[in-house]
Amino acid sequence: MPNNRKNKMPQSLLRNGVNFPTFSDLPDEYEVDLTYYNETPRGFEPSQHWCFLGEIVDFFDLVRVMMYVKDKDGRVITVALHTDDKGRSLAPQVKKGHTVAVLYGQQHGFLDMSVGIRVEEASNIKIIPCSLDQLLKASDEVAARKPGQPRRCGSCGQEENTSEDRQLRWCSRCKHASYCGEDCQKKAWADGHKADCKVLVGVQWFAARDWRRFHDWFSF
Repeated sequence: MPNNRKNKMPQSLLRNGVNFPTFSDLPDEYEVDLTYYNETPRGFEPSQHWCFLGEIVDFFDLVRVMMYVKDKDGRVITVALHTDDKGRSLAPQVKKGHTVAVLYGQQHGFLDMSVGIRVEEASNIKIIPCSLDQLLKASDEVAARKPGQPRRCGSCGQEENTSEDRQLRWCSRCKHASYCGEDCQKKAWADGHKADCKVLVGVQWFAARDWRRFHDWFSF
C-alpha cells in the first residue's frame, strides 16, 4: 500500500505531516518505520528527521515531570520525561498553553496501559512559549514570504525602495519583520510584535534546518 503521508502537500513547514507528524503517525518504538529509515546493506539508516508538536493542557511533577499534550489532530497524549534529572531542569518552562516539541518521538506504551511519548534525552525536548495554533500560524507567515518579494514596514506598511534610498531594517530578533526606522519599530512592538516575535523566533529554528535529508541527529 502506498504511503500517503509522503504525498501530502504541506501548507507550511510545521504543518508538514511527515516531518511534523501527529501522535498517530509517529513511529512505533518496536518497529522500523520506512518513512524515516532506509534499508541498506549495513542495516536500517535514518533518511529524514521528524518532530512531534503538541500543546500542554496539563502537567504534574511528582516522581518525574509528566505532561498531557494535545497534538495537531486534537488528540491528548502523555509526554513523560525519563531524562537523567527526570525533567527537573525543564520544569520551570512547563506551562499550560505552551507548546512542547519532541525530536524523534516514538509511540510508547506505559505501564498504566496509556500511550504517549517517553523522552530519555534532554536535548530532544523543548518548550516553546506560545500556543500550538500561534506556532502554526507563524509557520504559515514565514512560508508565505517569497524570495525577492518587496518588503513592507511592519507598522506603517510602506514598501522598501532601494533606488530611493528607502531601506527597511530587520527586527534583530526574529529576522522576519522589518521597519522604516525606530519609531515604526517601537509602535509595532507595542501593537503586538512583542508577542509575535518570540513565536517567529521559535519557527526560525525549525526553518533553518533541512528536515528531508538526514546527515546527523538534530538536538535542541
